[in-house]
Amino acid sequence: NVITNCPVVAHFYLSPSEDEKGGGSQEIGLTSTIGRELGFCAHHAIHHMAMVKIIALNFAGLSVDELPPDFGKAPSTIIYDRGNTSN
Repeated sequence: NVITNCPVVAHFYLSPSEDEKGGGSQEIGLTSTIGRELGFCAHHAIHHMAMVKIIALNFAGLSVDELPPDFGKAPSTIIYDRGNTSN
């Protein structure tokens, strides 16, 4: 897809602290693509769903049967688990 291959520069602060010269934190730009950034967002959302699952099971009174079986699991973990079902 044309839009997912569109180059972008993603800007980040990698540290909240001042640099050694007493200046403020430096924002850096990393080259990327729209597709890569969307992929990161989707994968990072799974991490948040894992936290939601913990909260739902431990504090909201939901049971594990009330959530989809792979809720909050990364696709790579699901694929790995399927290949190791005999363990």
